[in-house]
This record gives sequence, C-alpha cells and structure tokens, in this order.
Amino acid sequence: MNNKAPKKSNAEKDIKKSRVALFCIAAILIFYIGANFLKGLDLFSKKTYYYAVFDNVGGLLAGNPVFVNGYKIGKVTDVKLMSDDPVRICTEMLIMEDIDIPSDSKFVVAPKDLLGGNIMNLMMGTSTRYAKNGDTLACSVTPPLTAGIDEMKFKINNILSSVDTIGVSLKDVLKGDNGAKNLAQTLNNIEQITGNLNRMIAQNETKVDRLVSDLSTFSNTLKKVSPELNNVISNFNNISDTLAKANIAGVIYNANQTITDVDFLVRKVNDGQGDIGQLMNNDTLYKNLEATTRNLNLLLQDIKQNPGRYVQVSVFGKKDKNK
Repeated sequence: MNNKAPKKSNAEKDIKKSRVALFCIAAILIFYIGANFLKGLDLFSKKTYYYAVFDNVGGLLAGNPVFVNGYKIGKVTDVKLMSDDPVRICTEMLIMEDIDIPSDSKFVVAPKDLLGGNIMNLMMGTSTRYAKNGDTLACSVTPPLTAGIDEMKFKINNILSSVDTIGVSLKDVLKGDNGAKNLAQTLNNIEQITGNLNRMIAQNETKVDRLVSDLSTFSNTLKKVSPELNNVISNFNNISDTLAKANIAGVIYNANQTITDVDFLVRKVNDGQGDIGQLMNNDTLYKNLEATTRNLNLLLQDIKQNPGRYVQVSVFGKKDKNK
C-alpha cells in the first residue's frame, strides 16, 4: 500500500506539469496571433513582399496602407535609408491578397487627404510577365494636395489688393459732389445703349438671320471646295519651286545681251552702214536697182515677142555662107 501511493502522486504531478506547459504554449500562440491581428496582419493568408526605391518618399511611414483601385491589398512594412549620397530610400510592401502583379506595375506614393498622411497606390501594368516575391518595382511620388496653396495665396492676396484699390477709388468717386449723380447718369446711358442695340437687332432680325444663313452657306461651300483649294496651293508651290530652281538671272542676262545686239544692228542700219543700210538710206542705189529691174523686164518681154532676133533655128542644119 505504501509503494502505490508515491507512484500515483508522481503521475498526477506529471499531468499537472503537462497541462501548465500546454497552457503556456497556448497563451504564447494567442498572444502572438493577437498582436499580429492588432497590427493588421493575417497569419493565415498568402504573404508576398515587394520593394521600391525612392529618392523622396514624401513622408511615407511604415504601416501606411497599400491600395489598388481604392481596394486595400496590403501595407507598408518597412521604410529605411539605403544610402545618403545620393539619397536612396527602400520601402517594403506586404501584399496579402492573392493577385498577379505585372512586372511593369508601379508603386505611387499619394496624399491621403487634405489633413495629411500618405498611402501607397499600386498602378497595374500591362506586361504579360508577372512580378515575383521579393522583386523591386518602379515607383513615383504624387505631389501633395496643398503643393500649390502658397502660390495660390500670393495670387489671391494680389487680387484682394486690387479689389481693395478699386473699392477705395470707387469710394472717392462717390464721395464727390456729383459722384453719385454721375454714376447714375453713366448707368442710365449704358441702359439706353443696351436698349437701342436690342431694338436695332429686333428691327433687323430678318437681315441678321439672312447674314447668318449666308455665312453658313459660305462656310459649307468653302468646306466643299477645300480639296480644290489645296490642289491650287500645291500647284503654286510647285511653280514657285520651279522658278526658284530656274536660272532666271542667266535668262535675263541673255535677253539683255540680245537687245543690245539688236540695238547696235539698228543703229548701223540707220547710219547707212552695210548693204541694208545703203539700201535703206541711199536713194541712188535704190533708183539704180529699180532701173535695172525695169530694163531687165523690158528685155524679157522683147525676147518673148521677137525670139528670132536672139535665137536662129534651122530645120536642115546650118547653111554655109560661102556657097
């Protein structure tokens, strides 16, 4: 009896130790899972890490979400400085969704809202090759929403200053003796001019309609003949190119030389030089030629009328005068 009691007591102690060990392990697991859950990490989902190297992350911090088309797919898990000359900042993105990311996709740091804060947007690419776990993708930074506010404030201040100056000037004008009266008169004149203009348009409404119709017709006609106008302009361009390539200077020089030669020839004729000049300026030569031509004509007529005087014809041969 005394030997069995210690054995039973030892077995109970071992069971208790085992239970304590199991409770400790369970507590550690629950603490680890709970801590990761609070961090936004799902231990049972697929985890893929991608990287991007920035010159300037624009205030991006670890823990900022990663979106694709407005849907959260992960978070930024680490932001660290790689080098300081030049500055290179490496960011690590944890993607917890099971999606295929093309290799030409890009991570873009963008402002969250006007109150501040940043998010990481994943701009999907179009490549048929997909990025793998641990790949480094392209990246860029979108300027914050308040980037142009300072410049806009300066412009607004200038506008307000101008408006204030106009207000002071208007106040000075109205402050005068007849300021309000003159302003009222000016407004009245403007109203009369507007009324006259409306009345003139109403009286000539038919003419205005016809003018608009004619302009529309002219526009349609011009649109129809535009191909022919293009051809005409093209032909003018070809003509101008041809004239530009032609040796106009040489042609003009040759024409001037020809005119000079003709002028020299005419002056020689007028001076009586050469046969043509003598013929045109010497009456004696002309009269001699006329007399010679007249005598030759008379001789030809006499030969025709009295051929026997100049030609002797014998049927039986020539007679011997000595017999």
